[in-house]
Amino acid sequence: MNISKTIYSCKNTEYSVVYTPDVVFAHRDCGDLTLQIVSPVSPDLPHKEENFYNPIREKFARWHREHPEKRPTFVHKPETRRFPLIVDCPGSGWSGADGHGHVPFMVYLAKQGFVAASISYRGTYRSNVVFPAAVQDLKEAIRFLRANADMFHIDPERVGLLGDSSGGNTVSLAALTDDADERFNIGEHLDQSAAVKACCNVYGPVDLINLVQDRINERKRLRPEEAPFPEGMPFEAMEIWQETYKDDPEGCLRAASPYYYIAENKSLPPFLFVQGDEDAIIPMAQGLRFCDRLRECGGRAEFVKVAGGEHGTGMWSEEMLAYVAAFFKAYIG
Repeated sequence: MNISKTIYSCKNTEYSVVYTPDVVFAHRDCGDLTLQIVSPVSPDLPHKEENFYNPIREKFARWHREHPEKRPTFVHKPETRRFPLIVDCPGSGWSGADGHGHVPFMVYLAKQGFVAASISYRGTYRSNVVFPAAVQDLKEAIRFLRANADMFHIDPERVGLLGDSSGGNTVSLAALTDDADERFNIGEHLDQSAAVKACCNVYGPVDLINLVQDRINERKRLRPEEAPFPEGMPFEAMEIWQETYKDDPEGCLRAASPYYYIAENKSLPPFLFVQGDEDAIIPMAQGLRFCDRLRECGGRAEFVKVAGGEHGTGMWSEEMLAYVAAFFKAYIG
């Protein structure tokens, strides 16, 4: 018999992964917030009793009781490895995401040796909340995972963030604000830090004050009723604050702009900014100016252009994910 084809094992290049869905990390008035976790090893979750009678299992248990001398001698060795953690915040236009949509990306990252967790968070119009709700929820997810590092086989000293669109804005804010800023710290596990060592922003806006002018300069499509600040506001103002931005327009735009949190006298995690050159919503000037500012203040920043990439469409190729994984391997891997 002839061998028709030879394929090659992946055992030396990637991990098998385990998906743990809907892990509750926070309680809010609008409902529980959850994590979708994909990891290279099974988490040590508390044992869950079966709610049905299993005659096969009962037969084995009875046989072992009656023949103790024939009990298997295999002893389970607990998993001792610890893996770096990537916490993902999916984009949603600040309307709230449930984390399920990014599970395929988390699978790819987990195969590279990361525990990858995609979060759900409160949305402005789903939950009637405003800024900084998403940042608060993300920081609580980080603290929850650190508090349960042993259960999920996480190395709590190696944590990075990934987010796209509004999620990119959220992870950038979380990475650039410290634990002392009480605006962002609510919920449980406040004894844990939410600090991270690396951050990847995928086409997320970072300078809302200049966002509309950047769109005009790059001939992007203006969104409904937009005009440059100070005469007007970006559409994102409504997405983030509903109508409350009218009380302090400039203060609101600045508060939700990661660009204005960069300072020379603070510890700055390395950043990777990924942007498609055919993105109709977010101008490339946003990420380029953000990376320049980080470098000016002593930080490390890399800007990667995806030729033909749009706002979501065409961005999440295997090549792009490999680049993201390589970035995290360099700084937290």
